[in-house]
Amino acid sequence: MREALLALFLSSAEPLSREQLAGIFADDPEYAGWEAALEILLATGEGPMQLIAVAGGYRLQIHPRHHGLLARLHVEAPRPLSKAVLETLAVIAYQQPVTRPEIEHWRGVSVGANIMQQLQELGWIAVVGHRESPGRPALWATTSEFMQHFALASLGDLPVVRTDK
Repeated sequence: MREALLALFLSSAEPLSREQLAGIFADDPEYAGWEAALEILLATGEGPMQLIAVAGGYRLQIHPRHHGLLARLHVEAPRPLSKAVLETLAVIAYQQPVTRPEIEHWRGVSVGANIMQQLQELGWIAVVGHRESPGRPALWATTSEFMQHFALASLGDLPVVRTDK
């Protein structure tokens, strides 16, 4: 049963939800113990892999204890994000849905179009609607790709922001 689950997670580009798994296994008696096997995978992992809850589903990934070794394999360093991009992403993540003028208010500086474009290209933010106010400004929020990239099951998993200094 674990092998069947591993095969599904390895072949899926997106996290799989319990509902999707239930639909795949349906009422096939051969897969009757899939939920128990899922719980075991969540608790123990499988060799160098671990199963984590992200964005309303589950994703199989390499256990963090191997990241140092994998970094040697992937020698090209990722392009670092600027402080402005990270600040903008943080405002959107914690205040969503939020308009660009609201982001600028929180940051205290204007937000360049290139910052919003970079976050959109990464797939981490998207327009989720428009505010019913003059000009109907776009409302920005994080996406499931953001949740997956940062291994968040929900926005409640974001670190708590301390306002005391």
